[in-house]
Amino acid sequence: MNGRRAIVGLCMLCALLVSAFAAQSASAISGTTSFTCVKGAEPKDLRGEHCLKEGLPAKEYGHVAIAQDETTELEITSKNTSNNTTTGTAQVFKSTIAGFGATLSATEVHGNGWMKNEPDVATGEHYSVGHVTLTFTGVTSNLPGCVVSTDTSPTEMGENGVVHTGPLKITTTGQGDSSKIEPTEAGKPIATFYLTGCNTAGFNGTYTVTGNLTCKPEGATVNCNHAEVTTQNTLKLNGAKAGQEGPVTVKARANSGQPYTPISPTTVTT
Repeated sequence: MNGRRAIVGLCMLCALLVSAFAAQSASAISGTTSFTCVKGAEPKDLRGEHCLKEGLPAKEYGHVAIAQDETTELEITSKNTSNNTTTGTAQVFKSTIAGFGATLSATEVHGNGWMKNEPDVATGEHYSVGHVTLTFTGVTSNLPGCVVSTDTSPTEMGENGVVHTGPLKITTTGQGDSSKIEPTEAGKPIATFYLTGCNTAGFNGTYTVTGNLTCKPEGATVNCNHAEVTTQNTLKLNGAKAGQEGPVTVKARANSGQPYTPISPTTVTT
């Protein structure tokens, strides 16, 4: 009888251990979400307005969590992305047009939208998702004589030197420590623009940017690298491989009555 009790006891212990291990394994799901970076918040483990972990300046900023499923306003800008947050950085787009290496450069990019942290129902992974529309200004081309213009409709040109994107989604789900940028609605273009007045007539026409790109955040700055984006082979200009270069900073706020605060990704395990 005592032996039977001992066996039963061992079986119960095994079941408890298996249950505990299963629960631990099920909860060990990693994902990347966003937090705000606030000066003076404790613990002060981040450096400067770009929320950096290493380098200069001194650690004066700290993490402040953004609650799950809380929608916050989003701002993306290339202003104050270099020289210790004092100057902007040009945005550069490269591809091939009629066999010629084409470059479009923008002096600034700015956009507004919204974001939130949320879990993936299927996998349990926690991630950030944002929706934004971007405007590139001061856009010029290396193609002789070409003027870059945005589109106001599928058949009408808009402002010169400006390119508007369509609605874009930025997500960290399944991306590790990177962010994926793609059209909010699958199959839609990222942007459409026109080239006119080109010295080479074959360069004139309508151009459509399609696909997606993945860029890596460093603190509150998202860095798109031309070589990396080109290697991904997912960003296209009229079907030709394309690349994007240039950093932007990402900020958020709970509502329009508050100032924007830098946000930065962090890996969480649940």
